[in-house]
Amino acid sequence: MKKLITVIISVILLVSLNACNKVDVETKHDERKKSETTTITENTVESITIKSSPDKYTWYVKNYVGKNCAMIGYTSMGGDRMDHYGAGYLELVFVNADGKYIDISSEEKLKDWVVIEQDIEPNAELKFTFQKDSEGKEYSNLIESQSYEEIVLTVKKVGTTENKMKSFTKINASPDKYTYYIRDYVGRNLTSCGYTSMGGDLRAAYGGANIKFAIVADNGEYIDPTDGDVLKNYVVTSQNIQPNTKLELVYMKDSEGKEYSNLVETQNIEEIELYVKKIS
Repeated sequence: MKKLITVIISVILLVSLNACNKVDVETKHDERKKSETTTITENTVESITIKSSPDKYTWYVKNYVGKNCAMIGYTSMGGDRMDHYGAGYLELVFVNADGKYIDISSEEKLKDWVVIEQDIEPNAELKFTFQKDSEGKEYSNLIESQSYEEIVLTVKKVGTTENKMKSFTKINASPDKYTYYIRDYVGRNLTSCGYTSMGGDLRAAYGGANIKFAIVADNGEYIDPTDGDVLKNYVVTSQNIQPNTKLELVYMKDSEGKEYSNLVETQNIEEIELYVKKIS
C-alpha cells in the first residue's frame, strides 16, 4: 500500500513539474515573441492611409516620415521647397539636429537626408479659400488663405542614428485670413526662417501680411540679412514672441467698402527678434 502511494505521489510530482516547465517555456516564448514584435515596430516606418480630398477646399496633410528628401516636393523659382495640394501648396522646411544649412536647390544633396518627424500630423485638414472676382465668382486657382502655409520636417542623414533633436511646436491652424499664429523658429537655420525683401530685411509671410525679423547674434556682431552665405552659418536659439501667439490682421477696403484680398492695413505684430549663434 505504501509503495502504491509512493508511486502515485511520484506521478503527481512529475506531471506538475512538466506543467511548470511547459508554462515557463510558453512564457519565455511569448516574451521573446513580444520583444521581436516591438523591435520590428520600432524599426519599421508606419504606413498611414491619407484621406481623399472631398473637394477643392479641403485636403489632407501627407505623411512625410521615412521619405527621402529628394523624393518629396520641388524647388520653386523663388528658391523654396514646395509640395502641391490641389490648387495650392505647402512650403517644406527641412531642419536637422545641428541647425546646419541644407541645400534644397540640389537634388543630389537632398538625397543624403531622410525625414524622421513632421510638426503637422498626417491627415490634418488643410483648408483653402479662393479669391473672387468683382462679381463674386471664385477663381479656380487663386488661393486667398489657407489653414497651414508651411510644414517643418525634421531630418537626419541617411544611414546614421537619430540624434536627440528638438521637437517643434505644433502650430495652430489658421481659421481664416484674419488670424494666423506665430511659428516656431528655434532650431532652424537662419536661411529657412523667411526671405530677403526688396528693402533688404529678412521677413516671413503670414497670409497677406509679413513680419520683419530683427536678428540678434549672441556675440553682438552684425549679420547682413541680404547675404545668404552669411545666413547659412547661424541657427536660431530663441525668439522673443512665443510660437502660437495670435497674429491678427485688418485688411484695406476699396471705395465701395470691399476688402482687398492681400492688402493689409494693420497687424498686431510687426517684428520678431530672433536670437542666433554661429554654427561651429
